[in-house]
Amino acid sequence: MIVGMKKVTVVIKSAWLDEVLKKLGDLGAVHLQPVVFPGNNTIENLRENIQSMEKAVSIIAEGSYKDLVLSVNGEHGLVFAEQLLALNEEAKLIEEEMVILENEYESLKVWGRFDPREMNSLKDAGILIKLFTCNKKDLSIIPEEFTVNIISEDKATLYIAVVSKGKEINVPLEEIQVPFHGMDEVDGMIKRERENLLNIRNEISTLCDKRPVIERALIKSRNKLDYEEAKAGIGSEDKISYLMGFCPDPLIENLSKMSTREGWAILIEDPLQDDPVPTLIKHSKWTKIFQPVMDFIGITPGYREFDTNGIFLIFFTVFFAMIIGDGGYGAVFLIAACIAGKCYKRIAREKILLFYLLPITTIVWGAITGSWFGVEAINQLPVFKEFIVPPLYSYARESESNIIHLCFLIGALQLSIARIWVAVKSFTSYTVFAETGWAALVWGIYFVVKFLLLNEELSSVVFYLIGYWAAVIILFGEQKEDGFVKGIFRGITGFIINALTGIGCLSDLISYIRLFAIGLATREVALAFNNMAGDIGFSDAKSIVIAIIILIFGHTINIMLGAMSVLVHGIRLNLLEFSKHLNIQWSGINYRPFKRESL
Repeated sequence: MIVGMKKVTVVIKSAWLDEVLKKLGDLGAVHLQPVVFPGNNTIENLRENIQSMEKAVSIIAEGSYKDLVLSVNGEHGLVFAEQLLALNEEAKLIEEEMVILENEYESLKVWGRFDPREMNSLKDAGILIKLFTCNKKDLSIIPEEFTVNIISEDKATLYIAVVSKGKEINVPLEEIQVPFHGMDEVDGMIKRERENLLNIRNEISTLCDKRPVIERALIKSRNKLDYEEAKAGIGSEDKISYLMGFCPDPLIENLSKMSTREGWAILIEDPLQDDPVPTLIKHSKWTKIFQPVMDFIGITPGYREFDTNGIFLIFFTVFFAMIIGDGGYGAVFLIAACIAGKCYKRIAREKILLFYLLPITTIVWGAITGSWFGVEAINQLPVFKEFIVPPLYSYARESESNIIHLCFLIGALQLSIARIWVAVKSFTSYTVFAETGWAALVWGIYFVVKFLLLNEELSSVVFYLIGYWAAVIILFGEQKEDGFVKGIFRGITGFIINALTGIGCLSDLISYIRLFAIGLATREVALAFNNMAGDIGFSDAKSIVIAIIILIFGHTINIMLGAMSVLVHGIRLNLLEFSKHLNIQWSGINYRPFKRESL
């Protein structure tokens, strides 16, 4: 749930400022809201230093350094970070130069080992040499007065040197400019660059052992930046200073006790509608499982919006199973999750639980639809056969309409939950009736979609649902505090806009058919690669190896495409279609209390 916030204003003597900030930093409860814009050279320099140290820490692999207890020195940490970044950039430039030199070396092989400077010396002596590429038949067009030396031959291409004593060489062939460096010289340059790169990497390795110093310096810099930003954002009038911020309801008592003890003047009030209130979400053990996905997307609901993690987790799990669509692939994901859980002990518990939940759900869906690596024969095995639900059996043509029906049912359920949730939140206003009308419209559209796309008979309940929606939207959809009759008049005049929004609900519901379409595509790709491997056969060792390679490659690609589809479509249904019906803008500010990180 989203934790309630109080707006707090603290008034103090300006002389107390440093001590007050120290106390607030120790408490770690107040999300400060700058009274004035917090910007100066000190803050900008600190931000640049922090950015440099964060880049340096990201270069050093976790656990690749000696875990030494080193003295904490912020300046030394920044120096180490800047040295590491400079060396890393230099190493990248050398690697790029080596690629260029190696390509140049390969291009020189066809001309053999020669020194371009010797060609210039011969030119001064009156002997001209030019390099050309041509076909064998083109040799005849070279005048006999010139000497032709075939340096090398590559299939139909000849690499030749044409020699002339004093006379200019004009030959209608593709001329190759004489390179600046010969093979031996380029080879020497590569060796020198390789040696330089080795030395730089050794220096980088030495600096990697300084990671603890850089990390401690990074923490100190972050603490100082937070302090400088807080100090710069505080308002002042003569000898009085005041700061503003937001504090979670459960921590208000601690802040009040501290202000009383320290002699601060403090005002605690409810936030106004237009206040930039930060969002603090208190997760249960269940809803915390989905937070890694929200962190990956990088979005936060507004303070007055909804904590959707629980609903998202339920439906995202279903979406994941239907999009991947194959129990065998779910087993692969589960094995990968088990290996990751064993090998990487630092992975957060909620991530591991999510990595277990999604594959298990996929295995269940694969079992009831009979989808195992796109091999229908697996369904005939006694154990697997028992789990199949015939109306959803993926290899039966008539099951497609049933799965499409299920997709629309899931969509109608999720969208109507959104509308009912908004209605519950606005229970004390007329909006509750309007939102129940929108929920009724969703189910009315559900029956219309079944009629249009599944050729089912149109139920008469549709007219009651849509009629109820139209009535409550006109009567209650535009009600404000200026009178009920005026609200009805606004409802009538704005009904066309609401009707267009209702048509948008149709596209929202139809959008859920993507669950069927992507699942079907996953199955067809699996079948295609299985057929390719089957056509090659398993008659001898060679064909067995080729068939296995095709199967591994094909199913790996299919799994990767399925995972990408989940990120695109599974998340989309939650963040766009569902969130639109919840009126979530995802414009929230993360609650970030002013506090000092421990060293």
